[in-house]
Amino acid sequence: MATKITNHYFEYLSLKYFRGNAHLVEIGTFGEKKDPVGTEAYLDPSGKVSRDHLVNRISKGIMVSIDWSQTNQADVEANGTIKAYGLNVNVAATYSFSKTKSANLKLYNLYILDNPLMKMLNQDAKAAREFLAAEGSDGRIVSECWIVMEAELAEHFEGSGTFTTSVPSVGNLNITATGGKHGTQTITLSAGSVFAYKNHKVKSWNSGKTVIENMEADYYGNG
Repeated sequence: MATKITNHYFEYLSLKYFRGNAHLVEIGTFGEKKDPVGTEAYLDPSGKVSRDHLVNRISKGIMVSIDWSQTNQADVEANGTIKAYGLNVNVAATYSFSKTKSANLKLYNLYILDNPLMKMLNQDAKAAREFLAAEGSDGRIVSECWIVMEAELAEHFEGSGTFTTSVPSVGNLNITATGGKHGTQTITLSAGSVFAYKNHKVKSWNSGKTVIENMEADYYGNG
């Protein structure tokens, strides 16, 4: 599948994911979309929903291969050095650009579907919902993140039979993939490990702007 990495976006299947401020966001981060119709759009984070609200709402994604030899350091490290997850280690390790080009690294995505996202905002994440209501047309919430993994771990996650989320401590979110060659593997999602992301925005509210009635995805360049 064709992919492209620039300092502003990651493109996969003709969809462009934001890279600006990727090191500052996680799934559930909400904020204002800056330069919403320009060529350098990014999310300016204001906060993030409680990690408890994400449990059982995140879906596992797919593994994507990248020809890192066709990338350049300025684009890849637009948000700092790459952080990649490996086998049997919860936290992401730092990779230099030269190591990134020689290591077998893949991109892997995690996401929240429209209905679980809207349900979370309406029922649990009051602060995020109120922010989006007050912010108006530029309000966004991160609904999908691409993270970097060593190939063996990415393959394990993609092929795992069981996929669970948990909150081991305040502010932390663990993603666990069980089954297959490597048994049980757990990663801790954190700011600084996101490579690219997708936003969602509110499409329609009830009359008092207290209940979200519809949401839609916002990709880089969509406005």
